Amino acid sequence: MNKILLIIAGLAVAAPALAEEAATESPAAAAPATEQAAEKLAGGTVARATFTNGIAEREPVDAINKLDTNNKKIYYFSELRDMAGQTVTHRWEHDGKIMAEVPFTVNGNRWRVFSSKNLEESWQGEWKVSVIDQSGGTLAINTFSYEKEAVDAAAEAKVQLMETTLEINEAPKQ
Repeated sequence: MNKILLIIAGLAVAAPALAEEAATESPAAAAPATEQAAEKLAGGTVARATFTNGIAEREPVDAINKLDTNNKKIYYFSELRDMAGQTVTHRWEHDGKIMAEVPFTVNGNRWRVFSSKNLEESWQGEWKVSVIDQSGGTLAINTFSYEKEAVDAAAEAKVQLMETTLEINEAPKQ
């Protein structure tokens, strides 16, 4: 019985010292728990992401990865899962330069968002859109090519050939 009382008395004396030690831990020691909580908060996925020519009833009308310069507007659609309360951004890039960033507040566990870009003919080449979470992490990346229509290039070649033929036919005969 005396041994039990001695153990209880020892615990009573040691408990405040242990509590004080825990309370004086550095904030850096608490950081891993905070980071884990942030990771849990920043969880979620991109269920779908695609480029499209339009949106109807919150859904893409098609899925494309090429756009010709006759079209001046393109949409980027993404469906987000388990990200309620977070901010997600569509980052549009061309030739490594950020052309636009469009932030969205996610208000549900399944959330569909889209952004669009009006394109200029001089912006031909590869484009990239990234879905970025609120901590700056990349959740998805998609690319599309913005090029002069192949038919236009063939038509231009035909016109050049016809002009060359006319020049030859119009040359003075010797």
